[in-house]
Amino acid sequence: MTFYDRPFVFITLSFLVGLVLAFACRTHADLLSYGSFLPLFLVFFLVVFRARGIIFLGLSCLSFCGIGSLLMLERLHVVEGNELEEMYRPGDICVFRICESKEGKGDWNKAIGEVEQHIGTKVKAVRSEKVLFLIHKNESILQIGDQVAISSALMAIRNEGNPGEFDAEMFWGRQGINKMAFVSRGELLLLNQEKQSLITKWINASRNYLRSALTAHLSGAELAISLALILGDNSMLDKEIRDSFTNTGALHVLAVSGLHISIIMQILMAVLAVFSGVLSRRIAVILLIGIMWWYAAITGLSPSVLRAVIMFTVLSIAQLSGRNYDSLNTLLFTAFVLVLWNPLTVFDIGFQLSFLAMLGIFLFYEKIASFWVIQQAILQKVWQGTAIGLAAQVMTTPLSLHYFNQFPNYFILTNVGLMASSGLILGGGLLIFSVSWWGFVAKWIGFVLMLVVGLSLWFIQWVETLPGAVAFGFTVNFCTVLALGVLFPLLFYFKVGTRGFWISLVVVFGILVGIVFQRFQNIHRNEIIVFNARMVVMAVRVNGHVFCFYRSKKADFFKVERLIGNYLKVHSGKVHYCNLDRQNWNINVDGFKIVVEPEKGWVNLTCDRQKVRVLLDDVSIKRLQDEHLIAMPWIKATPQSPIEHYLSTRSWRLAI
Repeated sequence: MTFYDRPFVFITLSFLVGLVLAFACRTHADLLSYGSFLPLFLVFFLVVFRARGIIFLGLSCLSFCGIGSLLMLERLHVVEGNELEEMYRPGDICVFRICESKEGKGDWNKAIGEVEQHIGTKVKAVRSEKVLFLIHKNESILQIGDQVAISSALMAIRNEGNPGEFDAEMFWGRQGINKMAFVSRGELLLLNQEKQSLITKWINASRNYLRSALTAHLSGAELAISLALILGDNSMLDKEIRDSFTNTGALHVLAVSGLHISIIMQILMAVLAVFSGVLSRRIAVILLIGIMWWYAAITGLSPSVLRAVIMFTVLSIAQLSGRNYDSLNTLLFTAFVLVLWNPLTVFDIGFQLSFLAMLGIFLFYEKIASFWVIQQAILQKVWQGTAIGLAAQVMTTPLSLHYFNQFPNYFILTNVGLMASSGLILGGGLLIFSVSWWGFVAKWIGFVLMLVVGLSLWFIQWVETLPGAVAFGFTVNFCTVLALGVLFPLLFYFKVGTRGFWISLVVVFGILVGIVFQRFQNIHRNEIIVFNARMVVMAVRVNGHVFCFYRSKKADFFKVERLIGNYLKVHSGKVHYCNLDRQNWNINVDGFKIVVEPEKGWVNLTCDRQKVRVLLDDVSIKRLQDEHLIAMPWIKATPQSPIEHYLSTRSWRLAI
């Protein structure tokens, strides 16, 4: 393959390497920025002297790598330093321009703002930097473009260091956001409300109309699923539904993605075909492209949706112009456009999974589908759909294990079961949108849609109850993800029986054995753990049983469940909740004796001759012999303290 056959294979991959390299080495920003210019100058001279061959290709790749590095450094503003962090003092006021706003489910709404001014001893204009805000619902919901003054204390985004928890520090850091603030009542002043453009008003009005059309004819869980699946609005999804779809490998159905775009395109093409006598092919394609971009805007322009719409646009234009196109080159061109527009998109989980899924389909689908040819037409269609799912799963599984620590064992069954219902739900949604003004007809369409969505939810929940539906306990690092991402394509590239095939197969097998062995250790680990939380939460894991000892208000018990739920993703087991406000606990299980005794200023825990004392207040206490002394997060470290560990940094764990 030469550069000119598939140029964006080389351009995009080099560009992505540059982006990731710059982000990883941002502490050496000056050296990296200077080094990035060198290959640009060399390529300039090679072009002048019309050089060709491997040297030109290598330097061209290095040039795009350098461009990617410079673009990422500029996006992060690393070269200039973190100005807001250097200037800000408690009590200062900052002026922000809101660039994202979203209504939350609990007591807090979420917003992201770019700083414009810092008001301390002096009023200063500062370099643009994004900050995450959690705004109490007593305050009005902000709109994109609003200018606000906020007096809340800024704090660094930090993880609590509990096992299995969401890595907020990495998630927001990869979006260039390192600071956050909780904005309570009276700490926010709206300075200027941005006037919406006509296009924005039209998109918002369209979204509200479509949402009201669904709300008028559906209710309950069926409405929540329909809003998520059709409009990308997951505000009504509860944790139980989300967990059911996650555990069965169907979470991608709830997020508008390339799957939804392709189904809607097929439906619309069938509708436009009816008017083929009136509409020319060119007009129909242009109309379809416009509808797809309108739908993408309504659903929020997520990276996975943009990927599908841009690819469809490029392929449609190529077909209309009569030019040949290469699917893989088009996919990577789409990736290049998205990361060029926003380099931090490369760290978006939806972007990564969407492109890996499509890459797997382009690379593996034909070979997987050719394994089995069925004469019966319907069964052949089912097998082809299954082959698409398998091809996508090959490339996305390592990354899914890295992020979610679990694998849905019945994902094939789930995808086959939802293959037809997804199209029916999307088609039903389009029908309701079209005839919502016709009450009687819309009512019956809504009834059928409720039935289809209800059956789909029942099917998902049934799959979730099957034995071994989910395999928990995977801990896969990113280097392993990269290794498998390279080796899986090599397995399909080399012919079976060749030396390259056997070498790749042996290495893949070795990596998979390592992953399984690590999972075995995770699910058979016996330990004591004290969680980093604003309440007492500790657990003892013994031979598949997790005894959780907690002290919390009834309204805050969900926080205890969330901590334990995250823990179970890595160290699965049967949970037993034990309230410390009610009694002392004396438990015998599989030869282990667990004794927990809450006192006024501490909690004592003894298990398998290990003694742990968790301090609840800042008192002077001597460390007893063979006793582990652990301080709750609100206790500050002091010099020469007998305390072994302060939970303010991370959770404390001890193998038993």
